[in-house]
Amino acid sequence: MIMIESIKTAVLWILILSSITLTWLLWTFQPEYDAIEESNETYVEIEDLGDTRTLPEIVQPRQIIIHREEERSLLLPLDDTYKDILQELEEVKIDYVYPQWESQAPSIEREFTGMELIFDHSLEGDWLKAFFTMEEDHLAIEQVDRIIFLLNPDDEDNTDLLVQFVDMEDEAVYESDISLTMSDLEKMYEGTGNKQVAVEKHLFRGETETFQPISYVTTEPISLEKYTYETTDLSAQAFTQILFNDPSVIETYPQTNQGETYTDGNRIMSLNESGSILHFVRPDIRGGSPAGVPSVIEDGLDFINNHSGWTNDYLADDWAETDLDDHASFRLYVQGLPVLASNQGQDQHFKVGVKRAANSITEYTRPMYQLADEPLEKSGNVTLPPFEDVQQHIREYEAFSNRAVEDITIGHYMVRQRSYATFEPGWYVKIDGRWTLLDFRSNADLEVSVYGLE
Repeated sequence: MIMIESIKTAVLWILILSSITLTWLLWTFQPEYDAIEESNETYVEIEDLGDTRTLPEIVQPRQIIIHREEERSLLLPLDDTYKDILQELEEVKIDYVYPQWESQAPSIEREFTGMELIFDHSLEGDWLKAFFTMEEDHLAIEQVDRIIFLLNPDDEDNTDLLVQFVDMEDEAVYESDISLTMSDLEKMYEGTGNKQVAVEKHLFRGETETFQPISYVTTEPISLEKYTYETTDLSAQAFTQILFNDPSVIETYPQTNQGETYTDGNRIMSLNESGSILHFVRPDIRGGSPAGVPSVIEDGLDFINNHSGWTNDYLADDWAETDLDDHASFRLYVQGLPVLASNQGQDQHFKVGVKRAANSITEYTRPMYQLADEPLEKSGNVTLPPFEDVQQHIREYEAFSNRAVEDITIGHYMVRQRSYATFEPGWYVKIDGRWTLLDFRSNADLEVSVYGLE
């Protein structure tokens, strides 16, 4: 019995001493930082790689037109002008919308005083809650192509405004009373006289339709700046930490085009074009997304916000949802203008893309560089001719006719070499859904390049 008690006492002391020793080791432990720094693994700070965005920050109008009855001006999207106006509009309260007559449809004949926002791609009706202050959770609006603020014809003082939401596909106009006045609206674009260009209405197609897809074309030359930016290559290591659940199990394989492929067995990240384009894919997920889920734009926005963020100004460019999968693309914008082509050919050099299947983002493609916050220098002015000269140029020098032109816009051509990128504005016309750059510098011996941009 005495022997058993002695053994218990010895064991108890061993436990007490072990506890004291472990506590001391815990309090005095210092990680071997030098060993980590000397290892082959490089740990990258990823918090500041990119910024998060909201829906109104990535879905913006292509044009904002200021109407003064028979006179109209295009407000050029320079110096965050469009972004500032959208922020002001978020405070506008909309309580109730009601359908309007066909007489309110866009047409060559219709005139009004106010401001028109034109979108390249239809907005979902539910998105309006992000653009305005809405009382109702759901509006009876399926989609919106144009948003028009105009003087209320029933207001004798000519101060109160209405807002109209135009759905071109379903040929519907919805209207709402708002507390915004004409004076409030004018303050939104106050001081932008040097960014306004006179325009006139034009129809590239749809002359016989009730809802005419009105375009606005310039009637005078436009002088715009060329810009040069310094670029910084992004770290592949940072993206392996962001896109893979456990970076420690990643295997790396070289590619024949001087790129690399990373995989953990379920996910694959490839660096193509000599490491200048990232392509991430989850091939194990297939199938369409169920009804009622957020749009692919919203899911793409959330995915990018949580997986590297937005390294420069990208705006939603194109999106579609099908029974097989969904896709969305976001285009690089510089000084308010879209990058529509580059010397590197593929549009992945200036576009971010996502695909979705079974309610999950399954592909992510992006360029592996970032522009500096400010340009190094202004590389001179470029004067763009008015639309009348564009038409004459097409008649005299192009293989296609003016009738083939679906739309026209101003965009940048990017020349990226080494660690610099230069952006030059120019006129682009849309032919068969593709943007074509018009080169006016040598009409006598002209070669027009089609960049195959959707």
